[in-house]
Amino acid sequence: MAHIRKYKGKWQAIVKRRKQRAQKSFVRKSDASKWALRTEAQIETGTYRRVQEAERIADIRICEVLNIYYEKHLKKKSKHAEDEKYLIDLVCKLLRNAYLTDLTGSELARFRDEQLELGKSPTTVKKYLALISRAINRVKSEHNIPIVVNPVQQIEKPQEPPPIERVLTDEEWERLLKIARRKDYPEINGLEERRNIKPLYYMEQIIIVARETLCRRGELLRLRREDIDWIQGTAHIRKSKNGLSRTIGLSPLAIQILRELPDTPSGVFFPIKSKHSFNGFWRKVLRDAELKGVFTFHRLRHEGATILSEAGWTIAEISAQGGWLSLSSLKRYTHIQAKHLAKKFKERG
Repeated sequence: MAHIRKYKGKWQAIVKRRKQRAQKSFVRKSDASKWALRTEAQIETGTYRRVQEAERIADIRICEVLNIYYEKHLKKKSKHAEDEKYLIDLVCKLLRNAYLTDLTGSELARFRDEQLELGKSPTTVKKYLALISRAINRVKSEHNIPIVVNPVQQIEKPQEPPPIERVLTDEEWERLLKIARRKDYPEINGLEERRNIKPLYYMEQIIIVARETLCRRGELLRLRREDIDWIQGTAHIRKSKNGLSRTIGLSPLAIQILRELPDTPSGVFFPIKSKHSFNGFWRKVLRDAELKGVFTFHRLRHEGATILSEAGWTIAEISAQGGWLSLSSLKRYTHIQAKHLAKKFKERG
């Protein structure tokens, strides 16, 4: 039989049956009695544990799962913890702080379609879904949260467009640099597009240096004057995407541009508040250069690798410069053009 008592101003129901104990407090005695009878029946029929797990999961929000995943598994272990935290906060906002029980396959499919309709790329939407899936799987297996099914596995992922297999034409490259070197935003209907915000003074320079050195955006934004050996003409990349450091060569053009950039208090060549701030400026450059959707900053590595390959650099030399660890990775970055192949035939005679 259940025991119901007055405890700290409320009615507490205590059920002991079949070596199981459950208790819960209520404002009204009648509610305590109803809960006790229902709990006794669940214990007798063997459904109590499942009901408890269902009630527990109904109180958990997806944001809690994502934040547990970040705090326990990403914060100290991931090389990109800051980026992961930004993505988690964004996904929480997009999911409107939904409960786990609301995150069904159909709800996630609606979320997927909604993001695509808002203009998010398939790659971005897949990144959102992958983060949710990883968090659910890890928390489910290691933190005793009774998640039975991962809803992300129940829906179809967005299909990504085929990779871009071309480099910029000379005209496109000049147009990109022309937009990047502007000193003010254009006016729209007689009004400044963004008041009191000027374009980055080094946008043209960072574009050229990225193509000349094959460096990633993050590597360039972290590059300091102390990392440059002006006599040898080299730069030391302290931290790369794969966690390894490397020393690269600098072309005469890259050395000239880096020398001419003004000093900064932090010592970096390209100061910026955050990569997200830089992305905002970069998107404006692409849009005004009419290259949005066909070019990204990362593709400057593709451009540089292709140019060096056509200039006769060996695979080993290009790999050392760009920091690629495998031939398969490097092959994705070199896009030898047909006109170059035709030229090689003509040179052979």
